[in-house]
Amino acid sequence: MTSTRLAELQRALRESIEAGTLRGALCWEQGSNAFRSRPLVIRTVADASAAIFSPACSPSLVRFLIEDNRYPMSPEEDRRPLGIVLRGCDDRGVIELIKEHQKRREELMIFGVDCRGTVDWTKVRKLLRKGMLSSDDLDHGTLAWKEDDIVLFTADGKERVLDRKSVLLDKCLICEGHTPRIFDVMIGEEDKNRKGMPVIDDIESLERKSTEERWEFWQSEFSSCIRCYACRNICTYCSCEECAIDPRTQAISDKSLARDKANRPQWIGQDSMLPSNTFYLLTRAYHGAGRCTTCEECDRTCPMGLSLRLLNRKVRKDVKRLFEYEAGRSTDDGPLYGESREEDPGDFIW
Repeated sequence: MTSTRLAELQRALRESIEAGTLRGALCWEQGSNAFRSRPLVIRTVADASAAIFSPACSPSLVRFLIEDNRYPMSPEEDRRPLGIVLRGCDDRGVIELIKEHQKRREELMIFGVDCRGTVDWTKVRKLLRKGMLSSDDLDHGTLAWKEDDIVLFTADGKERVLDRKSVLLDKCLICEGHTPRIFDVMIGEEDKNRKGMPVIDDIESLERKSTEERWEFWQSEFSSCIRCYACRNICTYCSCEECAIDPRTQAISDKSLARDKANRPQWIGQDSMLPSNTFYLLTRAYHGAGRCTTCEECDRTCPMGLSLRLLNRKVRKDVKRLFEYEAGRSTDDGPLYGESREEDPGDFIW
């Protein structure tokens, strides 16, 4: 985002807060270095000047809409809309929340922005280890877009174009659209040439493997899980107050009545062994069928580097193939499991 576009975004946020239109707005502020950012809730006019939008803005803000339902960012009697800065890949998550009645469209004021890709911190660390980036670049540099290029402005005033494949999140390399489909204010020009779901080569290569080879691959992945629940906590479709696959959230204690315990079975243990991890991760994937928008936040936040995107992309691909359905495509679509058609495949029934 150019300085002109950033000033336009800050002005739009500032004017909305000043006019009393919003009870707050979700955006990003600069993080610990040039390649990192953190979510920011703007509540005052002065806060708007801290808002940024650059290739460092990797975290999705959509999850905070769910958290706003649980822990309101303003007093409950304040019924004004909540503002949110939205990229092209994030709008699918918001659309699903609207479809599932987690948020009403009129409860949101959406500031659409033109995103050309955000950085993968894991890739940045690899470049640091190889000496292709320096700590000085992180501490004193600035990231920006120039058209589709990711440019690092160094402390000595030089410009360095970074290789997109070396620094961007994988999802950004197969971007379906730079701007959101739903917005109230668009900063920049709307991308009217959005693509459909791309063909994912890594899914096809995995599908070509034998059953034994695939199980060997997933055993290796699932065994690494430490059950920190980062994937669940950042997920834009995990909105249950009590999680069926996290015993800690169950409203059951040692003092609960026997009938209450019987009605609330513990489906999975809290250990991080392969059987429990497999049950946990596969159940999450099944719960996300027709709801997961493959925002890949689970992949980004996993501290163990599990390839959760492969699992979710496979489910999304099968839903598309079997039912011609894509999560987050439009608020006019019904939920996948909320409607049926005569032409739906039913071979598995017999």
